[in-house]
Amino acid sequence: MTTFSPVKAAVEGVRLTRQKPLIVLAWAACYFLMLVALGIVVVYAFGGSVRADMALLSRTNDLSQLVGVVARRQGMLLPLIALAVALQSVISVAIMRAVVRPDERRLAYMRIGKEEARQFVVALVGWAVALVVTAIPSAVLVLVGAGLISLGAVETNRWVEVLGAIAVAGLSIWFGVRLSLLSITTFAEGKIDLKRTWALTDHHFWHLLGMYALAFVITILVSVAQTIVAGVVLAVAGGSTSLVMLALTGLANLLLAPFFFTVQMVILTAAPARAYYDLHESELAPEVFA
Repeated sequence: MTTFSPVKAAVEGVRLTRQKPLIVLAWAACYFLMLVALGIVVVYAFGGSVRADMALLSRTNDLSQLVGVVARRQGMLLPLIALAVALQSVISVAIMRAVVRPDERRLAYMRIGKEEARQFVVALVGWAVALVVTAIPSAVLVLVGAGLISLGAVETNRWVEVLGAIAVAGLSIWFGVRLSLLSITTFAEGKIDLKRTWALTDHHFWHLLGMYALAFVITILVSVAQTIVAGVVLAVAGGSTSLVMLALTGLANLLLAPFFFTVQMVILTAAPARAYYDLHESELAPEVFA
């Protein structure tokens, strides 16, 4: 029998933040430095229109928009995207290491090595799966719709669009959840194995979906907390027009944003890490019943 608890896994990031606040602060500082480094590269290596595209990418997870930006720039952004993914892998792996290997505390669990490099490959695999599961079926749906419209079957096309969208969304969610432990499985077991991840999540789809839903709700609460703190900072400034006070207020908000984003990253990364840990422990547990 499994000891996996969706609620326990979803709040693992909260527990980690509460028990190891200095570690989380170190991750936030690292993330802030990464943003500064990427900002310097964008400012000095690319033009204003490319910066606009990067702003778009920061506001969306839409794969089609990502592909569109890369296509417009003819690959100019690929090295920058690769650098961003590589840098973020350092923090992601550190979070996973803190959950499944808590004794490896050196350098706030952060390293640069094979484990981080594998996560870059995992990101590429994730994009490829998203392309196959989401983008291609969506394109087929568009073609079918165009064919129905050309035949004058407008009402039928509406039903095809609605049912097709539901089907594509359901397929994407199902594949996403079933492969959602790929990153932590790759880290913990030292190899990228889609079959292993698929088997590990078998019969646990609804538990995992509930875990991610609860973790997502917690990240929303973190965003609310960030808004409240930012409001308090502005209230403390008291509407002052002093350049020094305005500069300090801006600096405070600039420093707070990476911290809250890091907390959200901890929540969303620690949850599947705890899920993997519990499911793997269940596999190793001796049979209780004859």
